[in-house]
Amino acid sequence: MKHFKYIRKILIILEVMIAIALAIVLCFIPMDIFVKAGLLVGVAIFFLIFYLLDHLHNRYLDDMLEELTFLIEELVGKQEVKVFSELEDTLLSRLQHQLLKLRSILITQNQLLDREKKQIKALISDISHQIKTPVASANTFVQLLNDDTLSEEERKEYIAILQLSLEKLTFLVNSLVKMSRLESGIISLKPEKNSLNDIILQAVKSVYSKAKAKDITIVFDCEQDYIYLDFNWTAEAITNVLDNAVKYTQNGGTVRLNMTEYASYLRLDIIDNGIGIPEEEQAQIFNRFYRGKYSTGVDGVGIGLYLTRDIMTKQKGYIKVISNDTGTTFSLFFRLYVEE
Repeated sequence: MKHFKYIRKILIILEVMIAIALAIVLCFIPMDIFVKAGLLVGVAIFFLIFYLLDHLHNRYLDDMLEELTFLIEELVGKQEVKVFSELEDTLLSRLQHQLLKLRSILITQNQLLDREKKQIKALISDISHQIKTPVASANTFVQLLNDDTLSEEERKEYIAILQLSLEKLTFLVNSLVKMSRLESGIISLKPEKNSLNDIILQAVKSVYSKAKAKDITIVFDCEQDYIYLDFNWTAEAITNVLDNAVKYTQNGGTVRLNMTEYASYLRLDIIDNGIGIPEEEQAQIFNRFYRGKYSTGVDGVGIGLYLTRDIMTKQKGYIKVISNDTGTTFSLFFRLYVEE
């Protein structure tokens, strides 16, 4: 059937040639009446055969279009059907294969879009929840400050609380900006050859004042190692873990940093002797905005460890945690890049 279009063209050309030849024979060549009648009957049969073949060809095209329409309707209705045999290497079977392939791609894209919509919805809900508390607190104390009957001592107390609420809100906004930049790809990490020691020292400097206020000793016992990392974002990742270690370690405690080199990774252990993390919470602490039962009364919004894991992942590394009631160890595994 698929060769009918070529056969049809050939038959049309033959028809024209036979019609011209028959006209010449009948007009210019004398012959018996029965011979002429036979010629006319033969030509009539030939034309009848052509008509039948043409009819079959048109019927084949109609059936093909009907099956193709059925295939498209089923695909639109999210039903995967195979109308044409894949064992035959025909145009329709190849078209069917490409349509099914396109269907799979579109389904995957729709699933990704649905997942992104859910993530955006969850993010908006989390942000609203996190912002609501400091904003409500600030609004309350602004209204209280408008009271002319307040004593100077009360006014100073309210201003201090208001300042604390604004600091929390500023910290939250800065954390959200960092998170959104990483997640959206606005800022991409650019690994370069850097000293991990220098990065760790930068992180230690960021938490030093908090550690000093709690009389916490930070012990940094690491050798000089150069690996390919994004300096600022890696410092951010380590700072987040160190900050948690200082916040959840009692006054007079100790935080240690040790490095161990393996064949493919460099491991940085950040060890504290703080209150520890319950086993049932250890799988959740890297989730966005998650705060454990021991975090009540401790500053934070639950973004730090989430950011750290994201930063480590984007640099082909990872982070693990081991914790009990005597302390916590966060292990950051950095991929050892070889300069090309």
